[in-house]
Amino acid sequence: MFLKVSPNPHAGGRLTRTLQFEASPGQTYAIDAERLYREPHLLNYLEAKNKLRIRALDVAAYAILVFGVLGAFFLAWWLWVPGVALCALMLSVNRKSAGEIARTAALSSNSSFLYLHTIGALWLVRA
Repeated sequence: MFLKVSPNPHAGGRLTRTLQFEASPGQTYAIDAERLYREPHLLNYLEAKNKLRIRALDVAAYAILVFGVLGAFFLAWWLWVPGVALCALMLSVNRKSAGEIARTAALSSNSSFLYLHTIGALWLVRA
């Protein structure tokens, strides 16, 4: 369901979180979701305002964390626990959504596929 850790051949084999998908039978590709999440401006080439979308969801995740901590001070001491859990879950979903945006673009357009490969965010996974 979530991302897999695999080496990125474009980055000297550095381990990264990837979204893996099968474009055709026997061809599995990996998208460096971690890099696309850290550098969301790379996604703006695929579709306008992707950077804004990723960062807005991050702000919402951190707002949940802040409200959970504030709730722990003013309402009940245990409210920080769901705040931290929801923030961590939302950040991992945001990371996966960056990979899914790239996967959708790569499957729909050859130029997007080549762009992602050129920037080192997409590669063929060897069996």
